[in-house]
Amino acid sequence: MAARRTSSQPLLGAALCLAICLCTPGCASSLSRWLVDLRTSQGDQAMAQNHLTEAENEYALALRLQPGNVHARAGLARVLFLKAKVEFVNGKLDDAQKAVAAALKYQPNDPATQALGSQIEQAAIRREIVVANYPVYVAAAYSFNDSLKTVETTKKDLQKQLLAFRSDYDSAHLRRAIIESYDLEQEMHRITLHLINYRKLVESGVSKASAPTRAETPNLLPVP
Repeated sequence: MAARRTSSQPLLGAALCLAICLCTPGCASSLSRWLVDLRTSQGDQAMAQNHLTEAENEYALALRLQPGNVHARAGLARVLFLKAKVEFVNGKLDDAQKAVAAALKYQPNDPATQALGSQIEQAAIRREIVVANYPVYVAAAYSFNDSLKTVETTKKDLQKQLLAFRSDYDSAHLRRAIIESYDLEQEMHRITLHLINYRKLVESGVSKASAPTRAETPNLLPVP
């Protein structure tokens, strides 16, 4: 029992020192600065490793302790800017706009963030025009996925035939590869024509009254 009391004494002493420090204005200020520096340093490390969520949390914690900290404000603005770029690339315009707005709260005059915000705003405007003119554009766009999957499958089959020929040197594999290449060429031609029709419809628009339903989407863009 005595040994336990002895081992707990250093912990109690450290807690007591911390409590005294927090009650002392000068010491508390130093501790706060140390914590802010620790958080910003950890934020910088997370940023260097592209761990954006972790970096955002660290800078935000630093700003809770010291709202005007220049380092933390710049770091958080940078994180939000990078997150906005990711959302923009992934087509999540609403989330990207929110991230830009948040970044500008910390760095209102940052030219890169302002430029990105303008890009996203223009994209959002174009989206509204497309949606208004062509309500089923998203469903039509998904039809490309199936075509591209077919292309990937054909490419793999062609590569498989070439690999088989290198194994047994049977020209039958080459004949099969030629057939696969013709199929690949035809499918790419179909995709090209599909894209041309898709672009025309998006740019010219269709009236909502004559726009087909989602179930009719496969017939919207007839593929030759």
